[in-house]
Amino acid sequence: MASAPAPRRGWAETLRVVVPALLSLLVAILRGEVARRVRANLTVSRHPKEGGGGGGHRGSNNRTRADDGVVYVDGSVNRGVAGVGIWYGAGHHLNYAAAIPDSAADNNVAELVAVFVALIRHPRDARLAIHTDSRACMTTLESLASGAKTKDLARRDPALRALLDALLCVLFWRENRTVIHKIKAHAGHKPNERADQLASLGANSGFVLEIPGFGDGRTNGRSEKRRSKNVRARSAGRFPGREMKSALTRFLNREPGVGSGAIGDDHDAFVAKKAHGKKPNPHGLSPKYKGPLVVPRPLDDSTALTRALAVDCEMVGVGPDGEKSVLAQVSVVNESGNVVYTSYASTSKKVTDYRTRVSGILPRHMEDAPPFATVRAEVKRLIEGRVVVGHALENDFDALQLKHPPELVRDTAHWRPFLRMGRFSKRLRHLARDHCGLKIQGGSHDPAEDARAAMYLYLKYKENWEGQVWATRQGRDGRGRIYHY
Repeated sequence: MASAPAPRRGWAETLRVVVPALLSLLVAILRGEVARRVRANLTVSRHPKEGGGGGGHRGSNNRTRADDGVVYVDGSVNRGVAGVGIWYGAGHHLNYAAAIPDSAADNNVAELVAVFVALIRHPRDARLAIHTDSRACMTTLESLASGAKTKDLARRDPALRALLDALLCVLFWRENRTVIHKIKAHAGHKPNERADQLASLGANSGFVLEIPGFGDGRTNGRSEKRRSKNVRARSAGRFPGREMKSALTRFLNREPGVGSGAIGDDHDAFVAKKAHGKKPNPHGLSPKYKGPLVVPRPLDDSTALTRALAVDCEMVGVGPDGEKSVLAQVSVVNESGNVVYTSYASTSKKVTDYRTRVSGILPRHMEDAPPFATVRAEVKRLIEGRVVVGHALENDFDALQLKHPPELVRDTAHWRPFLRMGRFSKRLRHLARDHCGLKIQGGSHDPAEDARAAMYLYLKYKENWEGQVWATRQGRDGRGRIYHY
């Protein structure tokens, strides 16, 4: 997905814009005035802003105000996939999302890239107030403004040093006030949540932004195997690639950025506010169920081994205070909701906490149960080559001491449309209640009932879920990325 193409600019016009800017920077470097110029227009406000919108400026003054250019930025890094999000407001033409190279998949680097993108896309003669939740990012900007050398801030990382050099150049060339505000992370600020959503959207898209130092990830030595520990990462340059050079030229010519990156043609659908009624769910989820609740039951009598099987385990505690969990019971359910395998499991270790109130496990259940190795082997045989459905399956796989291919895992605790604020898992009983009208875990947990609820959640949104898996596989094959299914 590409941004709208920018109009071509002739060499003469490009030189007319770029050469005076480079000369002014060179003169400032020779006179040692770069940091002074940056400080004159940059304010870093470390007091967390409580207001969620762009219009609230409680506790601000004339020096830290930039009401005509308020932007929220965020960098997202999840399992080696990174992206940036820029949010001005609903329908704003400068809203932006993009993936950044995997070699830049570091939280602090991603936040710095987000600030850089906001700076270079905003007209340099217009005021700008950037809101970020990264303290490390603010500390780095303060250091640049105080005159710290980029080679000292990134001594062993030429790619990061090039990014800092580009940031310093853009701050130097800005002609109006730039304010960096600290905001509290995950405090319910809607604009900050929007920036976070855009960063996640960009990270999982195929739109990769060339960034200073790291390029587009194809030529950066940081992502390659190093021949020895003394070989340093190579830098792709301060403004690599045609698109970045075009963005710099527009910036120097006091023009706003063009395109919306990974938002692409879906920009209006993503940011537009509905005039009447609620906005439709972007993930295609059904409205929250409000009718009577029922206990999940099998759909028919079939006990066949289907393509997808749901797994749920109950654990007991061993060791001091019962802190370590071991398998006590496992149930495997097919797509019809019928149990195809269930068994208690004995353990050679002394059980110190049966967790009966939650697990429902009593000592008599484990006394004559098959050994753990037998149960584990049977479950492994059943799920091999099949899609495994469940909730927080990492705990079940740990208890079973099994590994399963990530592309065959459908976890209701981690599927993005089920997450609260795009990153926090919901309880299985809440998901089952809200989406399927099911009542589970009324007392102690029944692994078959929990597995059945997870399976019905998966089946309800199977087409959407599998479509996302297919789409992300295409992106992953092209970029070699791993996505959280």
